[in-house]
Amino acid sequence: MTEPKPPAPTYRHVAWAYDAVASAYSLGAIDRAKAWHHRLIQPGMRVLYAGAGRGKEVADTCLRGADATCVEPCPAMASRLHGRLSAVAEGFTLVPKPIQAIPTRPDYDLVVAHFFLNVFDAQRMADVLRHLCGFVKPGGSIVIADFRPALRSAGPVDRLARWLYYRPVNIAGWLLRICALHPVYDYAPLLIESGFEIETRESFRVFPALPALYETVVARYKK
Repeated sequence: MTEPKPPAPTYRHVAWAYDAVASAYSLGAIDRAKAWHHRLIQPGMRVLYAGAGRGKEVADTCLRGADATCVEPCPAMASRLHGRLSAVAEGFTLVPKPIQAIPTRPDYDLVVAHFFLNVFDAQRMADVLRHLCGFVKPGGSIVIADFRPALRSAGPVDRLARWLYYRPVNIAGWLLRICALHPVYDYAPLLIESGFEIETRESFRVFPALPALYETVVARYKK
């Protein structure tokens, strides 16, 4: 018998401040990386948000005429998400359970996973990403905003700056039991392996003098 995997980390004890802390830590780069996908939204689209959190960017999606399904297992986050969306939109569905517990059906034009996959260790991240890919209909896309990995050509200064910025917050998240310890993930190879084609890798800087520390990846299902 296969031993069941532990549940994803919960954000209940940081839900009240999560958005504000993330925005301050990144000097707004996280907000910009999350919001970038709005240029992909068209009226009538079906959009799935995995780990929707408090849903700041989901409200704008609904206001653009899309139908949003928000998967958020943390009750504290889900409660804030429901309150935010109820005040501005009708075209949304809230699913208060882990994304892994939802059977895949290729029903969605766009699957969004912003700063969600980085809570998992490397093996579980790969499993969850493959699961997410199963929700994308042929010709649809998946978009992921997250920390930006170093390029193969990156020099020692680039790598050191990236490590100094990322590693402390990763350790802090691990101590708070909201994420695993791991390096910055590069999702592109796994997406390509799952039949997707990388269309966009948009970079976002925190400090003008430093390398871009965040990115938004858009991949289209080629089938």
